[in-house]
Parts: sequence; structure tokens; C-alpha cells
Amino acid sequence: MAKAPFSDYLQEISLQREAWQRKAVLRELYQHWYAQLVAVLAPLKPVIEVGSGCGNFKAYYPECIATDVFKSGPWIDRVVDAQDLPFAEKEAGNIVAFDVLHHLQRPLHFLRQAATALQPGGRLVLCEPAVTPWARLIYSLHHERLDTRWDLFGLDGTPPEPDPGHTFANMAIPEVLFWKERARTLAAVPQLRLLSAHKFGFLLYPLTGGFNYRSVIPHFGFKTCLRLENALLRPLADWLTGLRMLVVLEKV
Repeated sequence: MAKAPFSDYLQEISLQREAWQRKAVLRELYQHWYAQLVAVLAPLKPVIEVGSGCGNFKAYYPECIATDVFKSGPWIDRVVDAQDLPFAEKEAGNIVAFDVLHHLQRPLHFLRQAATALQPGGRLVLCEPAVTPWARLIYSLHHERLDTRWDLFGLDGTPPEPDPGHTFANMAIPEVLFWKERARTLAAVPQLRLLSAHKFGFLLYPLTGGFNYRSVIPHFGFKTCLRLENALLRPLADWLTGLRMLVVLEKV
């Protein structure tokens, strides 16, 4: 049965931090993902993380500037609303967003603002939920909705709905932007070019239980299992098994 939605963003961050501290296998999984993300950064500074949440990426990559809509902990360097980025033109060398885009009611506006903030050759690196047949089954147990028919292009340019608790979510947004309507997305944000987009993950992610469920896989040998899963299932991930996606966009 799917978990009930959180009443507000800060409640979710608090529970995520508790899960992070007690689940070694979850930390191993995310650090594996973080390594992939760091490997595709442009050699430019600063690296700014948008939507830092409970500070896990900041702990892995301390040199990043961690931002979030609330000062959720001492790991937040700067309070920033992802829907209204305050960065100056060409301020950022890289912008990293991990599970942020699918929480934004106007994601194209975010992409345009990020493009303006990046230096030429700088990169926007996104890690988000993917949509595949396997993902639809697994995410049916998740508290966030998954709606590929949501008209994000039609809503572009209109004010977002009030969301004082910052609880909006649609896990299908990245799928619509970078798979279903990729050409339309890139035409809407001409300052950015797509360097790469691929999906990954299969059994190991759900077996950890994520932040909301109990883990059913031991920590011992987990790192080796991750490498094997990535290598063996890469040909199937984009269309059948992938649960996550890594998207790299570069400022032209």
C-alpha cells in the first residue's frame, strides 16, 4: 500500500534524515548515484545544488553550495526557491538538482532560469524518477502522483497554484520533458543543449525500501550488486526496467 502524502516539505525532510542516518544500504545507493552525477560536471565553479533537502549530496560533495527553499538544517548555505532562482547571469559553473524538477509546477521556467545562471559550457545535471513499465509498477507504492498527461507545456507562462507546504509532485514531469516531448523541451529552452540522458536502476533501489519502507537487502556486498545491475541491465533500462534518469544539459 502506498504511503500517505506528507503534510509539508519540512516534515518530509525530517523523516528522510532519520532514514538516512539509520540505513547504511540507502547511503550506499545514493552515494553510487552521486558519483555518477559528479562525474559529468563541467570543470567550472561554483557548483550549486538546488533543493538540497536533508543535505546528503552536500555531505558527499562538500564544495557545492547547498540551497533550498527553507533553512532545513546547518548544511543549507543559502535559502533559494527553485521556482524563482535569484542567481545572477553566468553566476554558476554547474547547477545540480536531485529529485527537484518533478516538484516544480512550472519546470520550463526553472530550466530557463538555470540556463541564464550558467556560465557558457556550464552544466545543469538532473537526477529524477523515470517512467518505464517496471517504474510504473514500483511507483504505484509511492505517495507522489505519476501523470504523463499533465499539461506542463500548456501551463508554461502561467502563475503556479498556491502551495504553501511545498507538497506538489508529479514524478512524470522529467519523462515528459526529456523523453516524451524532448524536441519540444529543447526548443523551449534554446540556451541549453542535451549532452546525455539515460535511465538506470531495477531491483536494488526498491529492495532498499528508499526513505519510506524497510530495507530487505543486506548492506554486505551491495556495492558489487549495484555495479552488476548497471552493467547487465543497461540495454533494457531506457525502455523497460529503469527507475531513475540522469540528464545532463550544457549552456551553449
